[in-house]
Amino acid sequence: MIVPKSLKDNDTIGVTACSCGVLDKLDKYEKSIDNVRKNGFKVIETNNVRTSGIVSSDKKVRAKELESLYLDDSINCIQIASGGDFLMDMLDEINPLVISNNVKWLCGSSDPTSFLYYVTTSLDIATLYSPCNMSGFSSDNLHESYLNYFKFLKGNYVKQYKYPYYESDDDIFDKPNEWININGDVNELGILIGGCIDCLKDIIGTKFDNTLSFLDKYKENGFIWYFDVFSLTSEELYRTLLQFKYAGWFKYCKAVIIGKVRFPNTFTDTTYEDMIKMALPDIKVIYNFDVGHVKPSFIMVNGLKVRVISNENEGSLEYLK
Repeated sequence: MIVPKSLKDNDTIGVTACSCGVLDKLDKYEKSIDNVRKNGFKVIETNNVRTSGIVSSDKKVRAKELESLYLDDSINCIQIASGGDFLMDMLDEINPLVISNNVKWLCGSSDPTSFLYYVTTSLDIATLYSPCNMSGFSSDNLHESYLNYFKFLKGNYVKQYKYPYYESDDDIFDKPNEWININGDVNELGILIGGCIDCLKDIIGTKFDNTLSFLDKYKENGFIWYFDVFSLTSEELYRTLLQFKYAGWFKYCKAVIIGKVRFPNTFTDTTYEDMIKMALPDIKVIYNFDVGHVKPSFIMVNGLKVRVISNENEGSLEYLK
């Protein structure tokens, strides 16, 4: 696994909009950029960042603007500006040699999952599923989970512990946080891989799906899968987990991590916990984990080895050398 170089103070983060632009949330974005600068980094934007609409620009434009950051030697890290729904349509426009010949940290979450996952599983480069996209770092007093983003970029992979509370509203952390162990306590080692499950399900069977080769390459380590669930119903989550299992994605799986569902719903009055148990009766699962659209969220580095623990005494995720 190729691990990009850690950043130093005054290094530059390049921001581009591979999915939506930020014009509709410009105030939050401006505050986020201020916080990035306060934490020691410079920022350069591509032309499509401050735009609106369902996508920031044409798919060819988005690909070229992304590639421009990889080709610019003054850029040390690439952050995708926002989520959305249509990043996948630009994957076929990206030249993979531009990425593999100019290795840098690639950061984002939600819709950018498709690209991050491809870079890690097909190009063998670690990527960073950050706690939110750039417009999310907008609080006057950043939560520890956001500050960890900057630590990880600088190479300080701190051990992350279950947070005592999660948010009831944007950055209001007041709900008691409990992880749910399905099929027993968890204390497992493996390569971390995953992302937003709403996006991952669309990759199966496409030319961007190099999952089975990736799994075979690192099978001696085993795998810890993590899933950020945005809006799948409980029934859809069940079918999607089965889809992954039938496609062979859970070969060599040590454990599965599933975050809190951002927009929960069911049509058959079934719980997410019951659906997970039905789909994965033989795999240890942590449900309601600190990852995804419901904050706080751990920093998840695709491609690195971790130990994940969840029992009555400890909930944690630690990166191993």
